Amino acid sequence: MSLFTSFNSGVAGIHAAQSGLNTTAHNLSNTKTPGYVRQQNIQKDVYYQLYKTTDKANMQIGYGTTVAAIRQIRDKFLDKEFRNEVSRLSFYEVQQITAQEVYDIIGEQEGVEFNNALNSLWNTIQELNNDPQKITDRQQFITEAEAFLEKATNAYQAFRDYQVNLNSQIRAQVKSINQMADEIAQLNAKISQIESSGVENANDYRDRRNYLMDELAKITYYDYYEHANGMVDIRINNAPLVEDAHSYHMATEKLKIDNYDENGNFINTSTTQMLKVVWGGKNGYGDVYDLSEAASRDKNTDTGSLLGILTARGQRYGYYTDIPLRKDYPGELPYQEALKEYNNTVGNCFLEQAEAQLDMLVNKVVKAINDAFAPNVDLAQNAAQDGNGNAMTTITATGGTVIDLTSVKVLDANRCPVGADADETRGTELFVRKAQPDRYQVYEVPGPVYITDENGNQVAVTQAVPYVDNTGATQYTYKLYVYNEEDYHDVNTLYTLQNLEMNEKVLENYSYLPVKGNPDDPSQLPGTYVQDIYKNMLDKWHAKDTVLDPNSLAEYETSGYYAAMIGAWGVKGEVWDSMVAAQQSTTNDVENKRQQISGVSTEEEMVSLLSFQHAYNAASRYITVIDDMLEHIITRLG
Repeated sequence: MSLFTSFNSGVAGIHAAQSGLNTTAHNLSNTKTPGYVRQQNIQKDVYYQLYKTTDKANMQIGYGTTVAAIRQIRDKFLDKEFRNEVSRLSFYEVQQITAQEVYDIIGEQEGVEFNNALNSLWNTIQELNNDPQKITDRQQFITEAEAFLEKATNAYQAFRDYQVNLNSQIRAQVKSINQMADEIAQLNAKISQIESSGVENANDYRDRRNYLMDELAKITYYDYYEHANGMVDIRINNAPLVEDAHSYHMATEKLKIDNYDENGNFINTSTTQMLKVVWGGKNGYGDVYDLSEAASRDKNTDTGSLLGILTARGQRYGYYTDIPLRKDYPGELPYQEALKEYNNTVGNCFLEQAEAQLDMLVNKVVKAINDAFAPNVDLAQNAAQDGNGNAMTTITATGGTVIDLTSVKVLDANRCPVGADADETRGTELFVRKAQPDRYQVYEVPGPVYITDENGNQVAVTQAVPYVDNTGATQYTYKLYVYNEEDYHDVNTLYTLQNLEMNEKVLENYSYLPVKGNPDDPSQLPGTYVQDIYKNMLDKWHAKDTVLDPNSLAEYETSGYYAAMIGAWGVKGEVWDSMVAAQQSTTNDVENKRQQISGVSTEEEMVSLLSFQHAYNAASRYITVIDDMLEHIITRLG
């Protein structure tokens, strides 16, 4: 072995130590850099030269050391686990924020404002039940009813506004995803180009790409795969977001809802103000997320803040008709199908469910009041008859309109209360539908229509209006008040908060409110104020017939429903709180494990710095010794 060979070995040692110093300094300078992963030098022998072989062993000369690679210290399995857990954490955090927002909207954390309006309305009904003649109490009743509707409408509108306002968050998150996808695709190209020679690792570019993938996981769950050339493909629900050096963009568009009639036949498609997320361009992938099923941990559909927003918001506004009631379905199987659909849609969306439940409560109160002032008779259950007791299935009104008497509801015209106005107006409701302000369609029919009451007596459901003919004889026209029925497939016909307002006719003149006895009812004294009206309201108020959650058999009266609704929202909020706390703990545990492997420790790096410094000094000293030996040989022995 020559001195020059030894000299080269020392130089190789200096280069290796210098590289180690550079890598350590690079680690220390990036201690606070987001996403940076500790780097480490991997050293190897340059090569060995065989100079002698014996029967015992081979004699070799080493030519020093070199840096084989500068590698990142990271665990791919922990990376994947972290991205899964942080994605799930983001989803639950959105649910938690939404629950808090619902509480804030309903008022003062405990729903005090709305609850006060509900209780005040109940109190005025109770006062009128005790003394129905006091005009000041009737005025107060109308005022409290107006205040109740205003509070409920404001809360419901705030829910809807919150749903629409989430559009800005959706747009911002879609924009972030697109920007990340573009940058990841660019980094793919750079990494592949740098590493194609097999000599250098693009560690800093990889750090940036991994950081972006961590951030992307917070917004949306995805699958990814790294190719041998260093490029990463990212797919969301089997659709590509990044492929090699190419990226695909998401976009937003207004959500469209298909409308169907009562027989399930398609009517039309309406456009809402809410946004959905779709794949942009003409790649044909359509919607990014499938919102037709409830969030599931097994299917990883409880992941990502973007999907969390879409899930908490729902796909449309919630109405009381969204809550399936067993009595509305012909059998157990259809009801179970409706229940399944509810759990996958409305029951899975906090805001939409809150709207439906609030709407259900208001609908119960509104109908309790309206039905007391304008009670209906269901001719599908109470067979219509003529004066001789013969069944009537149809009747032709003046003008030629044929009325099917087997499928309509009509005003109980001769037993309902009447207004205190001079005309003794019948069928006036306090709350009206904006798109259908008339509670009844009034027809003039050729003769009276009867039903059999609970006592077996014939009772007319038509109002007989007397007039004097040309001969001076008293004649009658008959009015049939046909109820404008609610159609669950047409929100404009529903007593829903979106469609409710006070009856302007009553607000302008309180005398139109039906509070007096019907002059055609022999059991009532005409002109007297009827106490039974408010008793009927209170009876319906206290009737346990309203469902909060169709998955439970519990039915509630009005106050109990409100308490259960607020309680259910609170429980959901607590569930989200606990899930966020648990998920945060899990995420932190995984991140701590990642940092133990990948994180930069200044103490450890300082130890490495000293080690490489000593190695550098040793190699330098070694070279100095070789240099002295060469000098000695040249000057003394030459």
